[in-house]
Amino acid sequence: MNMKKTLLVLLTLATLLMNFSCSEKKDNTLSLAISPYQDIAMIVNIKNLNLEKKYKVNVNLYTMNWEDILPAVASYGKTVDVGFGGLTEYLTKVEKINKNTDDPLLFIYPLYIYRGGGFIAFNKDVPVLNAGDLNDKAKVKQFFKYKIGAQKSSLYDMLLYNLARSNRIDYKSINIIDTPMDQGLLATRGGDLDIASAGLTQITEAKKFDGRLVLNMDDMGFADVTGFICKKSVLEKKRAEIDFLIKMWFECVDYVFEDIDKNSYNSLIYLDKNAATKYSLQGYKAALNQEYFPKTIVETEENIISEKGKYSYKKISEYVINYLVSNNIVTKKPEIPNFIKVDEM
Repeated sequence: MNMKKTLLVLLTLATLLMNFSCSEKKDNTLSLAISPYQDIAMIVNIKNLNLEKKYKVNVNLYTMNWEDILPAVASYGKTVDVGFGGLTEYLTKVEKINKNTDDPLLFIYPLYIYRGGGFIAFNKDVPVLNAGDLNDKAKVKQFFKYKIGAQKSSLYDMLLYNLARSNRIDYKSINIIDTPMDQGLLATRGGDLDIASAGLTQITEAKKFDGRLVLNMDDMGFADVTGFICKKSVLEKKRAEIDFLIKMWFECVDYVFEDIDKNSYNSLIYLDKNAATKYSLQGYKAALNQEYFPKTIVETEENIISEKGKYSYKKISEYVINYLVSNNIVTKKPEIPNFIKVDEM
């Protein structure tokens, strides 16, 4: 082989190696859509814990509004690879999103549980439904005699539907007024409603003015599951990186709860820059207290993935699907997700 041919071969090999190197670098990068909420903010600790170096995966975090994450992830990986998503929203919208595609959006793994919502009342006559009252048809019927504010198709409307269904009460007979939570608090305090759906903010405000929590979501075993969503093609192409991302999440959660006073620092800085809600440390801790965060893959499997788990995602999915089908919100019963299997660290 003459010198000219040798140089040509070497140049070709060098080009191939460069392309391979660039390809490997690209494959080891994940773009993750996040929203500035107290729970999701724990993921920013990926950086200060040097988890990218540990797992050899570069994670680029993109902050966006919660309602923008699902369509961004559904855009065939053009915007972001992976995002946080709620199981209730996923089941509600998956039929339309995955229509006429061979590359469906998938809910691939659960991460934590929102369990802190419920219903508030200022009217002293409204009865409190405790866990032991939820199968007492007479008490539930008495509760349903009052004017109730809950946004249509929300998690709270689904809770009321399933409470009625489990007691063989006609859901359509209940006086439910379509009301956003922020308006529900004011309407309930003013007497236009007797009962209203409430998250942590509304519950806290209600208690300041002698309001009461009269129905707790957690007592019903009803909750929302937040986890990772991505396209099927992204999962197939970047499965190893996604597995590592899941492990990074659990390390971040474990780090924060190991010493929440000290280790909330980076999350609070992120929230201060990006969130509409301004959190003090005490406010941040109170918000996290309304949720359940498994700290390991094994714990997640036992309490969320297992059918016997306290927050069994299959049970929660069935609650949601029953509501969607019975109220003609979907034309076809959505499939309950099958989560990927991730080995423990």
